[in-house]
Formats: sequence, C-alpha cells, structure tokens
Amino acid sequence: MFGGTSENEVPGPAPLTATLNFSAETRDFPNHPETGILIVGHGSRRAEANEDVRTAARRIGERGGFALIEAAFLEIERPTIAEGFGRLIERGAREIIIHPYFLSPGRHTRGDLPREVSQIAAVHPDVSYRITEPLSAHRLVIEASIERIHETGATSAGNRVEAERGKAYLVGAGPGDVGLLTLRARELLESCDCVLYDHLVNPEILRLVRPESDRIAVGKVGGGRCTPQSQINQILIDRARAGSRVVRLKGGDPFLFGRGGEEAEALHEAGIPFEVVPGVTSAVGVAAYAGIPLTHRDYSSSLAVVTGAHAGRGAFNSHALSAVARADTIIVLMGLANLRAIAAQLIALHNSPHTPVAVIRWGTYRTQQTVIGTLASIADTVERTGLRAPAVIVIGEVVRLRERLRWFAGEKTVIGEFEAAPTAVDDPSSSTVAVDPETAFDFIREERAAISA
Repeated sequence: MFGGTSENEVPGPAPLTATLNFSAETRDFPNHPETGILIVGHGSRRAEANEDVRTAARRIGERGGFALIEAAFLEIERPTIAEGFGRLIERGAREIIIHPYFLSPGRHTRGDLPREVSQIAAVHPDVSYRITEPLSAHRLVIEASIERIHETGATSAGNRVEAERGKAYLVGAGPGDVGLLTLRARELLESCDCVLYDHLVNPEILRLVRPESDRIAVGKVGGGRCTPQSQINQILIDRARAGSRVVRLKGGDPFLFGRGGEEAEALHEAGIPFEVVPGVTSAVGVAAYAGIPLTHRDYSSSLAVVTGAHAGRGAFNSHALSAVARADTIIVLMGLANLRAIAAQLIALHNSPHTPVAVIRWGTYRTQQTVIGTLASIADTVERTGLRAPAVIVIGEVVRLRERLRWFAGEKTVIGEFEAAPTAVDDPSSSTVAVDPETAFDFIREERAAISA
C-alpha cells in the first residue's frame, strides 16, 4: 500500500513521488519498536468526527500491534501533525509512518500533507518518514461500504434505526424466549431512555437496555401489586413530553389482551407520537413450543382467542366464551384460575367432554411445563399437579398432534392423562355416542416426579 497499487487495491491516483521514500510492499513492513504510526484525520468542528479519528488510531494500534501510535489532524483540531510527530519522537520513534485516514486522495494527500510533513521532518533530520497511499477505493473499503448499504437496506424504510426523542413505543416482547424478540424491538430497547415493563417480560430482555436508562416496573400480578392503568398512561405521556425516548414493553403482543389499544388512545389524545411494534403473541408462540399447531386441514379450520379473566373482576367472560364455543381450536389466555368454570361451560355448550386440552406453563422458557387432559378431566389434573399461572390453555383436536410434533428440548415436564375421542357405533337409530374399544387410545401418563426438574 506504500506507492503503486497493492493486490488489495483498486487502481486509483498515480503514486506519490519517490522522494517521499515509499516502500513497495506493506506486508514486509517490520513492526520495529522504534517505528511510530501517525494517523492523520482532516479535523472538524464536530467533536464526534474527531473522536472517530482517535478511536480509529487506537484500534489500528491494537489490531496491528503498534506500540507507538498517535492521532493528529490536518486542520481545526489538535494535536496538529507537527504535535503528533513530536509526540512519537518523544516516545522513542526513529521512523514514522504517516497514514491519511480517509483524507481526499487529491489536494490533501498529494499536496497539503506531504508538504507539511516534509517541513516538519526537516527539523528532525535523524528521523525518517513514509506516507501511505490513501484508502480511497481500496477493496476492503468497498466491501465495508457494501456491507453498510445492505445493513441499511435491511431496515424497514418506515422506521428509524434508533428511538426518537419525545416519542412512545408500544413494543411486544414475545412470550419469553429472547430469541423470539423482533429486530425492531431490540433496536428500540438499545436506544431508549426509559422502559416501562410488565411482570412477565423476561429479565434477559431488559439487559438490552442501556445501564443509564430508567427501568420502571408497572406489571400487574394476579392477586398482588397492580399499577393502575391510568398511572401507566400518565407516565408514558409525561416522559415523552419531557423529551425522552420511551418504550412500553409488554409480554406477547401489545395489541392482544395487552391494553396496548388503551395506551395508544391515551397517547393520541395527549398529542404524543407513538409507534406500535408487534410481538409474537403467547397464543401462537407457546402452542408452537408445545408442539401444537393451532390450525390443521384435518383437525381445525377455525381459531378463537379469548381472555379467561374479565377486566376488573377476575371472572371469565361467559358471553365471550359462548360466542366462540364452536371454534375448532380455542386459546384461553389468563384463564387458569377459572379453568374449571371454563371447561364446565364448554361442555354445557355441547362440546364433547372428551375434547383434548393442553395447559402450558411458562411457555418457550426452559422451565416450560405442560399438562394434558380433556374438558372433563383437565381441571382436576391441573389442581392435582399444582400447576400455577402464567399458563396458556389450548382446547381442541389439534392437541392430539402434540405427541408426534413435540420438538422443544427445553420442556421439562409432561403431566396428565389424555384419551382419544369416542368413536360412534354404526347405529343410525341411536342418538348417543358409544366408545369403540378397538380404537380408543390408552391413557398417556408421565411421572409427576419430573416437575421439580
């Protein structure tokens, strides 16, 4: 890279004159303890631009193993080239290699820089120097530029990479597994000033937040501490009005039983700009980690998601459950405390008591536990095993596929009993359903002892 064109460089401007003592090969450069490196930037009134030159000098020294290295500037900023040159000599340099860090290959590297360096070197006749070719169109610079272009192109055109000041973001954290967090959610967490997070957000996700950013727990714990929704709304508004970049982090998806709609309304009414970042809802993610597809051409062509606890009272909404009782697959969120009443109502609405049910606790975590049963047995089984919230309830024939489609190695426990739906005996005059003993499934049981694993 000293004079001429190396094999890594796209042909560019003509090399500097030989009077500047250029070497033909950079790979033969001896890293001698008396050789100093001077990284020369242009100099700017913008502090961050000058700091970039200093950072580059430090990293070049670390990666190249150069013990004697200094940063200097052509104009505006200090140290000047003369000052940097002098520092290297004071540190013992007897040969100095000057590298123009992204200086123009025209006037600066062909005129200003060589002229100034030669004047400085004249004062130190016992010190030799060389000037490297400018980076200009070096192959690695071109490749790095292409990489940056691809990174930028991969970012959604409608979103900024970092959070904006004075704006609130309603962000879905997914069901738990950090790997299910979206790229946009990560960008916002890494650049926000304040995050308001729910009780069920994985603590590992909060590690993405900068140490200096505020973390405010506003989660609602069943039967315990509860931050009023009005207070949460006001914190979002106040922090955004103060110019903070605010993230409201919710488990699952913010617009699915996450009160994200209410918070968006409050922000809109207050004139606060906001953005919604969808997350993987637990209704889908947890079932998938339990090996249960929510739809299947042979088993389910309709899907309903309901909440198992009515806002403010804790009781389940029987009217909502009645409206979806005939769906092939029913997902109940936040319904474990009302599981017995839910199962009883579905049976009363003419669902077979043999309908398969799965209850999945801490889905997508390595502590995931699953209890299986039927509408008739699931409440007793869950009570017997002591399973507690948080849990997702899956009701429907698709649950039967779990025994073949279980894939999540992190799942520690499978407890309960499960039986096949009864097969009708061919009797056209009969209005009852009898069990065909030739096709009935045996109960599938696994020891409860594994639950403490």
